[in-house]
Amino acid sequence: MTDLLEFSLPVATPDPDAAPVEAAIAWLEPYFHGGVVVEVSGFGPYGEVEGAQTLVRGYLADAPETARLLDQLMRELPARPFADNYGEPRVRHLATEDWAEAWKRHYRPLRIGQRIVISPSWEEPALGAGDVLIKLDPGMAFGTGTHPSTQLALRLLEQHIRPRSVALDVGTGSGVLAIAAVKLGATRVIATDIDPEAVRTAEENARLNEVRNQITLLVESVIDSGRYDLVVANILADVLADLLLHENLAARLASGGVLILSGIIKQRREVVDLALRAAGMEVFDVVTDGDWIALAARHAS
Repeated sequence: MTDLLEFSLPVATPDPDAAPVEAAIAWLEPYFHGGVVVEVSGFGPYGEVEGAQTLVRGYLADAPETARLLDQLMRELPARPFADNYGEPRVRHLATEDWAEAWKRHYRPLRIGQRIVISPSWEEPALGAGDVLIKLDPGMAFGTGTHPSTQLALRLLEQHIRPRSVALDVGTGSGVLAIAAVKLGATRVIATDIDPEAVRTAEENARLNEVRNQITLLVESVIDSGRYDLVVANILADVLADLLLHENLAARLASGGVLILSGIIKQRREVVDLALRAAGMEVFDVVTDGDWIALAARHAS
């Protein structure tokens, strides 16, 4: 299993909502597994803020291409807005077995949409009538609910899933979307991912949420058979376009079904729109969060 690198950018403010912190999050979030986390540290023994700072942290696979990305970030840093507020980034090797502990320091229950509450397994969040609780141990897989692309996909899923539907989740990651689909009323979900580690994590999370019998997990990309009432893919714009143009993603959608695509940065939306049109699809719902977009589409009339 691949080890990780922990990237930390110090920001000279004790306020995690300050503009320099928000700017750092917007800059760094797209590059890191599961987005970034924010931590305030360095308070004095009586809560003095002098010397306190905010750390923006993200995690990357310890792989050769990571060195190129880190070099790119270091070169970009001096020209970033609020660069004077940023300290020298630190990079720390993080063994795979430390991953869950690293997330436990920052991962808290999160409400998304009207009814969905995502919580780590070690928390017991307060729930209201009708709330849907999804418990997650993120493991190495993308999809803890903290990233805007996951939240946007969940919002569209909540709005457009129909009771007793059958769904396909392509690139399932942690399994959060497949689990949500079942808890929102789907009778069965096929969930695929090309990463065996993601599939193992998704299986563990499905068992944790007591929906394992309703989710079929496969190590592959787009399966080549079946039609589904709902198809969801939270990946990246160029990958989504490739799935539409070369792996017949739209062909997996039943007549009258809904295709949900997330992981799209605003600057790359046109790539997805062109691929959707080529696949005979039309967009009928759009949700956004900052620079991130998610689309709901259906077969064109």
